[in-house]
Amino acid sequence: MAELTSEQLKPAFSIEQFTALSKIEPIPFAALQPRAISGIKRLASFDGDCPVMLLNGFPGADYEGVCQTLIAASNGRDGDLFDLCYTENLNNPFKPIWLRLQPGSGVEFCEMVGELLKLMSHHLDAERLVTRIMRKQNNDPKIDDFLSDLAAHVAQGLEFQHPVLINLLIHHEEQEAPVIYGRDLNWDTLFGSINYQTEQGSVYANQHLLEPGLLRQANGGYLILQLDELLDQPHLWFKLKNAIQKGELDWNAYQEGKTLTPFFTPEATPIRLKLILVGDRLEVSEFQMLDRDMSERIFLRADLVSEVNIEEDLPEFLQYLAWIRERWALLDFTPAALAALCRHASRLCDHQEWLSLSEIQLGAIMRMADSLAREMEADTVTDEHIRLAQEEQDYRLNYLVEQSDQGVIDGQILLQTDDEEIGQINGLSVIQVSGHPYDFGEPVRLTATVHLGDGDIADVERKAELAGHIHAKAMMIIHGYLSNKFGAETPSPLSANLVFEQSYHEIDGDSASLTGLCALLSALARQPIYQHFAVTGAVDQFGNVQAVGGVNEKIEGFFRVCKIHGITGKQGIILPGTNIQQLNLSDEVIAAIEAGQFHIHPVDHVEEAIELLTGCVAGEPDMPGTLFGRIQQRLDELNGTAFKGGLLRRLLGRLFGL
Repeated sequence: MAELTSEQLKPAFSIEQFTALSKIEPIPFAALQPRAISGIKRLASFDGDCPVMLLNGFPGADYEGVCQTLIAASNGRDGDLFDLCYTENLNNPFKPIWLRLQPGSGVEFCEMVGELLKLMSHHLDAERLVTRIMRKQNNDPKIDDFLSDLAAHVAQGLEFQHPVLINLLIHHEEQEAPVIYGRDLNWDTLFGSINYQTEQGSVYANQHLLEPGLLRQANGGYLILQLDELLDQPHLWFKLKNAIQKGELDWNAYQEGKTLTPFFTPEATPIRLKLILVGDRLEVSEFQMLDRDMSERIFLRADLVSEVNIEEDLPEFLQYLAWIRERWALLDFTPAALAALCRHASRLCDHQEWLSLSEIQLGAIMRMADSLAREMEADTVTDEHIRLAQEEQDYRLNYLVEQSDQGVIDGQILLQTDDEEIGQINGLSVIQVSGHPYDFGEPVRLTATVHLGDGDIADVERKAELAGHIHAKAMMIIHGYLSNKFGAETPSPLSANLVFEQSYHEIDGDSASLTGLCALLSALARQPIYQHFAVTGAVDQFGNVQAVGGVNEKIEGFFRVCKIHGITGKQGIILPGTNIQQLNLSDEVIAAIEAGQFHIHPVDHVEEAIELLTGCVAGEPDMPGTLFGRIQQRLDELNGTAFKGGLLRRLLGRLFGL
């Protein structure tokens, strides 16, 4: 494949695609979530039970905003909405009962019952008022029974436990389905509690000492809970699961000692709500391990997407940026600034055709650029302000990168970016540091040596237990390729050692398999490798080069080292051709490539890579004079199967490795 041009190293945005951000109609993050919209609409259509929906998201997602927005737009049913009150049980004062009232009628119901008590206590006719109450409550039979018991209680001159008969726990004045997002959960905040009072050494409770909890408050509406809080307190989930399956919630306390008056047991409350559980995929996986039974029962699921396609969704993405601007009251953004923002969003995705929807990261750059623009007394945010904001952010976070480069500057880390060496090659790695917000590239030197043996490849990292399983698999694939290429008919008499030099921490992944294979081919052929190249890529057993991750960080990491050693104009990168779409390099690297000072070569097969690295034709094992032919001839001579030529040929072979 041809060397890449500067136009292929970043997304192709043009200023003509954009307009000032103030001229764009804003839309929220939720509007870019078609899967979640479909899921919420289906959830809103359910009625009569307690359906559960699982919303799979990603770290940093605004679950509350998404759910609030989509529920408001869903036009779902609200037939389960009701006010809830608890009143004294006139037959057993230690077991208060609930009354289910028409939504929004709770306050009026309490006032009418108070008026009814006055009429009854003065022995006045209350039949018309009772009829009015029953008509407003749709002739609820439980309310009818309560009013009958109340009339008998007053007629007998009996006392009440509390001067105010009714405790209105839940009142929907707006008659709209509640949408409650649970935070800082514990037993009492989620399921409610019974408070107790002490008087003259006696502990007592009544219906006015009941706290409803989020689950009762969400009756007739939606309750949204984060999976991480349920995973931290599994007992909350199993209590919640039991309540939604039974359709009722009791008043049991979590701690046994907290029930100071075990004989005070209010009637269990009916539960009719829609539950939405939100969390990222790791939390969903842990949740499935916590309760396999319930995870299978949650049949309604939806995904929040973190990326959108440029070709299909660019207008909507710009509307989303307009929403972020409006949310934080930022200055207007010019078309050039929007192009820079889109390029940044594409870099976050590691793909030229996709844009990240991460509100936290996009909002951070927009707010920093806005702050810089205001400092400079600018009326709008330009691409220059975006660039300065990114540079400031990089400066604040690049201490570890500088420490990594210092080892190269001091000569403590041995890396070559010029000359030639046999069995030595520059690899590319990505460093991930726990607690650090982003990864960075760091070149690494791989060396290979060969010796008489049984054809095995000794991976020093694996033997030293410094390699993960994927890395071990990659080394086995390298062995498979070499065995297939050169040892299909006769076993190889050479063994090899492959090592990551000056690597003192665990490594994993298969992105160094192309690098290691080229180093081994160099050692087997006794052919030096150009050190001005660095290589990344995975391979299969047939030598096909496969895509790897972190290509931008890897390229920029090697470019930093080349700057330290001095740019020669020959240095460059060899990477998989399938990684071209992931390229989104810094302006500095692109400028060097435009000036012909740095080069990027995509390859599809190991033969292309080894030819670039050595300047020799790879050829085939049965082609004398080619790189692979020389390797095969060397193996045949060691096996004793090579053609026996004259004395001159053998001498020349020993001198020149033929």
